Amino acid sequence: MVDRNILKFIEDNNLISINSMDEALFSKGKLQSGFFIYLIIEIEDSYNIIFSDEELKMENFDTVRMIESMINKKTHKIRKIYDDSYQF
Repeated sequence: MVDRNILKFIEDNNLISINSMDEALFSKGKLQSGFFIYLIIEIEDSYNIIFSDEELKMENFDTVRMIESMINKKTHKIRKIYDDSYQF
């Protein structure tokens, strides 16, 4: 499940505990802005996706649920492209 992987990555690398999937992380200062790039690199590497410049806004990744949503959108697009290209 995406959210468990992300939650563990965030908590392990910041020595924090996240209490809710909807808890604000960057906007409330729980995570430092410098961690944002590290998080994006980890997500892109782990899920084999690339975010566009327009998507790379901290407010799009402020909660674990929002992060999961961004990942799901990207992986869904990849699956759709793959499925469409292999229709007979």
